[in-house]
Amino acid sequence: MLYPPQSPSPLVNDWIERHRDPRSFVLHLFGIPGTILGVLLMPIYLLLLSIPVFAFALVLFLGGFGLQFLGHALDGTEPGEIRGLRMWWARRREARAQARPPRMSMAYPEAERGRA
Repeated sequence: MLYPPQSPSPLVNDWIERHRDPRSFVLHLFGIPGTILGVLLMPIYLLLLSIPVFAFALVLFLGGFGLQFLGHALDGTEPGEIRGLRMWWARRREARAQARPPRMSMAYPEAERGRA
């Protein structure tokens, strides 16, 4: 059975909205695979304990992130990782504020009697 095309998810729409500049898209095209490959090489480094493999993985990872951050600088948008950290920090701060008992205020006897 054929289904009509569905609209993209909100995450896809948000990603497209934050990556309007074609230069940013090209930088992400190279930066994302470099970052992923750097992460995937880490277990190989742990197995071999090879300093050159570690250095290569680190350069790929940091270089890939650098390209992506440069793309966001060209776009004038905030990287998703920073947005995620800010949202996580705000939720955490809000949860702590809700878990904290309400502050007790000092009651002044004069104010209660209407002499204030």
